Amino acid sequence: MTKAILWLPAQIWGLLASITVFFVVVIPVTLLASPLKLRTRLSIVSPFWGFFSRFVIKYICWSSLYAEDNRQPEWRTYPPTGLYISNHQSYMDIPLMLTQYQVLPIMKKEVVYIPVFGVLAVAAGALPVSRGKRDSRKKVFIAARKRLVEDKFSLQYYPEGTRSRSGRPKPYEEIKVTLIQLAYENNVPVIPISMYGSCNVLDKKGFVNPGQKLGVITHKALLPKDYPDVNQFCQAAWQQVLTGYSRLEAKLARPQS
Repeated sequence: MTKAILWLPAQIWGLLASITVFFVVVIPVTLLASPLKLRTRLSIVSPFWGFFSRFVIKYICWSSLYAEDNRQPEWRTYPPTGLYISNHQSYMDIPLMLTQYQVLPIMKKEVVYIPVFGVLAVAAGALPVSRGKRDSRKKVFIAARKRLVEDKFSLQYYPEGTRSRSGRPKPYEEIKVTLIQLAYENNVPVIPISMYGSCNVLDKKGFVNPGQKLGVITHKALLPKDYPDVNQFCQAAWQQVLTGYSRLEAKLARPQS
């Protein structure tokens, strides 16, 4: 209780400042850029979303952030290239990833109905999907293929689907590999991402637990040509996510008292 009381003034200040930044900077820039072509739009709005996400993590969540970017130099240019896959822990995964780069996400349709944020997400190029509807999943798959293969855009999704309740990444046998297979068949690089700690930031009631340690590792791009078949490619991509998570856990997990 004492800790919560001590953190409260700082969190209130951070919340008010973040709301100001969001409405004064992020919303106007995103809406002004929305009529432009997607590639141009992303190059404009990405720095603002990144700034806002870092602000939220530092001044609302009061969390520390450890990050590694191990991509090859040619994959660090903007916009990023390839299919980005990551483990999924909580809603905080979105700002955590945005601190590093903005990649067009596939997100569940419910996010669209979040006031203001949903509209901005769609304006920024997100692909909403209703996971329980086959037609919706099929349409998103077609749109994802067009963006990755024809338009040469990057795309990001969570192979686990529903986020892991335990916080630990799901085993390979439980993930959805359809888009990773698509990447392999069309010679699209896959960039694995490992994220740690976002499930600890919000409690079950949605309140912030300050002082958490967050981590994100962006691994080297995996090239389909380096693997003899699609199964080995998919397994290697997810193994990178698992290995990175274990590294982050060993580095950032609080010692047992």
